[in-house]
Amino acid sequence: MIIDILVVAVAAFAAFAWGSNEPWAMGIIAIATFALLAARLVWDAWRRGLKIPRSTIYIPLIGFLIYGAVQLGVKTAEPYSTTLYLLLALSYVSIVFLTENGFRSRKLVKALVISIIVLGIVEAVYGLVQFLGGYDYIWWYAKLADQGIATGTLINRNHYALLVNLCICTGLGYLYYRSVRLLEGEEPTLRGVISSPGAGKLAWIILWLGLMGFALIFSMSRMGIAAMLCAIGVMIVAGKTAESGRRTAAIGTLLLFAILGLAVYTGIDEVLVRYENIWKERQSDKDRVALWQDAWKMIQKQPAFGQGLGTFRWTYPAYESTEPDTPANYAHSDYLQVLAEVGIVGLGLLLWAFGAAWRVAVKNLRYGHDPLVRGIGLGTIGALTAIALQEITDFGLYMPGVAVIAAVLVGLNFRAREPARPRPA
Repeated sequence: MIIDILVVAVAAFAAFAWGSNEPWAMGIIAIATFALLAARLVWDAWRRGLKIPRSTIYIPLIGFLIYGAVQLGVKTAEPYSTTLYLLLALSYVSIVFLTENGFRSRKLVKALVISIIVLGIVEAVYGLVQFLGGYDYIWWYAKLADQGIATGTLINRNHYALLVNLCICTGLGYLYYRSVRLLEGEEPTLRGVISSPGAGKLAWIILWLGLMGFALIFSMSRMGIAAMLCAIGVMIVAGKTAESGRRTAAIGTLLLFAILGLAVYTGIDEVLVRYENIWKERQSDKDRVALWQDAWKMIQKQPAFGQGLGTFRWTYPAYESTEPDTPANYAHSDYLQVLAEVGIVGLGLLLWAFGAAWRVAVKNLRYGHDPLVRGIGLGTIGALTAIALQEITDFGLYMPGVAVIAAVLVGLNFRAREPARPRPA
């Protein structure tokens, strides 16, 4: 149990330490994770409970780690960066393992889900203080960019939006679970949810999730908002196809009403004005299309194997056609950056792992006998959808503050897995 608590602490640290975008924070995450992994292996071996992981996701993940090590040993444009990001990748895989092989009771699994939701609430409240109160600080650090915008404890508003998206999806899955428990025997419609005896408890959950969505809107992350709406939509469809009732549609609709209602109540005009101002400001920024075009030239140089994990910022200047004095550190698209750094081989391994996580999430939702398992599967489907969409124009998974939470959710998804047998009618 102590190891489980420390895993949650590492996840919280990753988010609260400015998103852990500095090498010192990355180093702390790696060291702490490896120490927890060693403790888990020694403890399980001592109690003769050590098992070889059989989850299909470890094949592509371990393959990716081996591939990165080969890159480091054979050829990379910047060995230090490759080493740093390889250690981070190893720590993410370790977190998946620690989550899947820890939290060995239903109570602990439920506590982990609630912890992720609480993290989202804290980030939402902090972000709203920044937006509504004009508090342009992260702890004691004055924000140099994105002033007057919700970023929570992360430096970048887009990374903040992805983190909140992951928490919202987890919370919506938990809301599904609570609705099954509280509305058992009730009609799972919008009217049935509102008029049920357990509506008060569900209303509190919807309120907190609505607060997260409210804060996400005021991050002004256009792709983050689109990813949130698409993720909720996908969860509604997935929930509908997995059961004959209308439970997921009802609670998903209530959540959307809560988010949009809070935004309208606060003043949608101010939001639109801020969007207009941001758009004007972005005209002077680096053109992302030009950046992607230059990154594509870089990819064509080494399409199969890439130029080295974590080396984009060092290799991109040679291909940059605009503003050569201020080179970009990231491609603003995880897909392009992964292709540039680890090539088709590396991207294929990561997509393989993504597919494995998606399949297990669908099985949890469709075949889980425990509503908590089905809720975790539903939340994972939403989280994976948000990641897949938002990372088209962002690089949030390169930030440990986001990547650690994503790794915890993937591990939780596999931890909750049940045998794929049909539920009784």
